This record gives sequence, structure tokens and C-alpha cells, in this order.
Amino acid sequence: MVSLPSPAAGAALTVTVPGAVQWEVVSFSFLFTASANAATRIPFISFLDQSGTTFCKINTAYTVTATIAPQVTFAQEVSSFGANNSASMGNTLPRIRLVDGLQVQVSAAAIDVADTITAARLYVCQYDVRPDYT
Repeated sequence: MVSLPSPAAGAALTVTVPGAVQWEVVSFSFLFTASANAATRIPFISFLDQSGTTFCKINTAYTVTATIAPQVTFAQEVSSFGANNSASMGNTLPRIRLVDGLQVQVSAAAIDVADTITAARLYVCQYDVRPDYT
């Protein structure tokens, strides 16, 4: 498990795979608190390459409106669950092995400057990278 600090309000939470290991993300869960702004948000998880370009993005199937605070979970081997503005929502994750320098990011479409991401927990299968002895 990787415990993560909360980003500044209105910011995405991004984690970079450290050198000498590879990660397979098993689960990424966080509390998303929407501010009083009336915009509709859609929580998501993204996988980014070393240049910061998204190569995989997965949304929840549900939306979050003002002052709602769902626990959002993306995990392997689960089906999409929840409802609009439910206390808990999420979606499935593909099996992707991330190498050094790749990133995992959680945020929401139409995130407001006062929205917050807190209590984030990332669970990974970690693989050591061994030197090539050939």
C-alpha cells in the first residue's frame, strides 16, 4: 500500500512509479469532496507516460454535483458500481504494468478550484527490475 498526501484543493493527485520497480495498480481509492460550485464532475483515473501524456483514462460511470463527497474506487476485477451522487462509486481497472517514470493520476472532469481529494490509498503489486545479465 502506498499512502498518499492530499494535493492542493482543485488539483489532481499524481504518483510516479519510482526507479528500479514496476507497478501493477490493483486499487486506487480516494474521497472526492465537491465544493458548493454547481458544476457536475466525473471522477477518473489516468495513466500517463514519461512526458505526462495520458495513454489510458477510465471514468466512473456516475457524476458528482455540489457538496457531495463520495468514496471513489478504481480496482481490478470489480464492475462499475454506484449511482450519481452516491456515497460510493467506482469502476474496473485493466491490468497494466507501469515502468519507471510512468504516472498514475486521479482527478475529476470539471474539477473546481475548491474540490478536494483526500484519504487516498494506492495498492500495487510491485515487481523488482533486475539487471539484464545476458
